[in-house]
Amino acid sequence: MEHVPPDLPPDRCPGLLRPFVAADGALIRLRAPGGRLPAGALGALSAAAQQFADGDIHLTSRGNLQLRGITLDECGAVPDGLTRTVSDAGFLPSATHERVRNIVASPLSGLVGGLADVRALPGELDVALCARPELADLPGRFLFGFDDGRGDVAALRCDLGAVAVDENTARVTVGPRAGPTVPLTEVVEELIACAVRFTRVRGTLWHVRQLPGRGAELGGTGTAPPIRATEMEYGDLGGAVSALVPLGILTPAMVSVLPGDVIVTPWRSLVLPAGTDTGALHDAGFVLTGDSAWPRVTACTGAPGCNLARGDTRSLARRTVAAGAPHTRVHIVGCERACGAPNSPHSLVLADGSTHTGVPQ
Repeated sequence: MEHVPPDLPPDRCPGLLRPFVAADGALIRLRAPGGRLPAGALGALSAAAQQFADGDIHLTSRGNLQLRGITLDECGAVPDGLTRTVSDAGFLPSATHERVRNIVASPLSGLVGGLADVRALPGELDVALCARPELADLPGRFLFGFDDGRGDVAALRCDLGAVAVDENTARVTVGPRAGPTVPLTEVVEELIACAVRFTRVRGTLWHVRQLPGRGAELGGTGTAPPIRATEMEYGDLGGAVSALVPLGILTPAMVSVLPGDVIVTPWRSLVLPAGTDTGALHDAGFVLTGDSAWPRVTACTGAPGCNLARGDTRSLARRTVAAGAPHTRVHIVGCERACGAPNSPHSLVLADGSTHTGVPQ
């Protein structure tokens, strides 16, 4: 008997054209493939956040950006002025595909370390993705990734990805399975073909690893070879400056000291050009050293922003960091859903004080 994938709850991932209503107002999520922002986009988005939302830009664990606290119009849509601003800033190249443009890439590629320069691949995949009408049916949680061989993005449990094995070649990954090894110039074509196959067999499933064959249906074979994961470094790295944004909350004051060229990472941080004034970044609230507890402490939105949360997660996170602990990764959550949890081993601390081991889903 043919296996039929089970039904899952509807995909409610938000976008500009499909906001999600939270306790603090509506939320929109904007995709930035590979973390690269259009020129001037961050400043325009910050101004829009101050006019239409809670004033801040919120960074996500997939390198996306969110605005919260938006008041919707009488039709349940975001204000026209916000839609125009976001579209003019370059965040909406496709109305039909806006929620499926989830593409991460090694943010330091071509700047510091790595085996290959993968900077051009997210843009190429984005264009190819938006050109295929059937791929608008991908789930909003589906994730593509490009790892330049250092092992940072490979640890994010991407649905489809590519890991560089040398300067010109990459191994495709299909969920937890290995795909073919192909020239970098053929990676995008291979990922698009796998994505199309996924739309035909997924039913209501969100991820490749949820398929009965865990990706074998798409051409994956065996288990993807392990790759040594590396964590993001912070500070002046020589070819770039890496700055952590505590709790992923990018305030107007922080945006005001940033240069024009900004790369958003999946670790709620930014990669900036070499020579960026680290003193000004520090004074604005960025973290520039791994010695801080902030790289190990994250939190979901919590109360009062989320109506499921049983406490103020961000205040608890700040108290945790102020105490100089912890020495291992901790994610503080308002309920058992554990939104925004890291993809690496961690402890979950509920706002009610209970603690248990977090397992990447």
